[in-house]
Amino acid sequence: MMKKIISLLILIVMIFSMTLLVSAEMTGDEILNKMEEVRDIQTNQMELKLELYDPSGSKRVRTLTNISEDYGQKKTLSRFLSPADVAGTGFLSIDKPEIDDEDMYLYLPALGSVRKISGSQKNGSFVGTDFSYNDLSLVSAENYNDDYQAVVLEDNEKEYILRLSPTDEDIDYDYGKLWVNKEMWYPVKAEFYDTRGKLNKILTSHDIQKIQGYWTPQKMVMEDVQEGTRTILYLESVLYNEEVNSKIFSPRYLKRY
Repeated sequence: MMKKIISLLILIVMIFSMTLLVSAEMTGDEILNKMEEVRDIQTNQMELKLELYDPSGSKRVRTLTNISEDYGQKKTLSRFLSPADVAGTGFLSIDKPEIDDEDMYLYLPALGSVRKISGSQKNGSFVGTDFSYNDLSLVSAENYNDDYQAVVLEDNEKEYILRLSPTDEDIDYDYGKLWVNKEMWYPVKAEFYDTRGKLNKILTSHDIQKIQGYWTPQKMVMEDVQEGTRTILYLESVLYNEEVNSKIFSPRYLKRY
């Protein structure tokens, strides 16, 4: 009996050791791919609140809805609900995986027209927040592998620390660092550096809970350390993998949604 117990313990130790070895051998790009595989979300519908802080600490509050679907081509539609000066403003993003790019459109009610955002414009502020248009894809934590290549800087017991190099020429960060929690396969922190190698922005995720089987932060903070501003994103509600009307993901519908 004792020999069987010892043999079983040895087997468990061997399996555990092999698991650690496989984990340690993962490349940075494999880790990014794993993050996307673990989430595998077809649709989500969110209600969000944004708090925008200027260097003096003054606060502005905005609310919006966010709807997305991903059946091989990710599409996202955001609409601001309040306050009055931004209410009705809409943003549409449609991935173009065949050319490793995405189309972005912005609707401003005051102008009554839809404007395409392209090239360096994607690095501009998203409706006055500390998120650029390019940054928005990082909020879902699923698209790092679309825009970045990664190498492992550190592999410790709790997390991987990766160095990110942009593959999209429209991204104006020189490089980034990403902290990925091993239990959740979720990024808990990201740093982005400008072309001078200076720290530009820090993105952190807080109060990460499992909702409908997916790890989901209740709060995200984007801090622009150079400008002294920050934007806090609060998750008010979320529904995963519920049917959405695919017709809304078009520039024509952006004015009517």
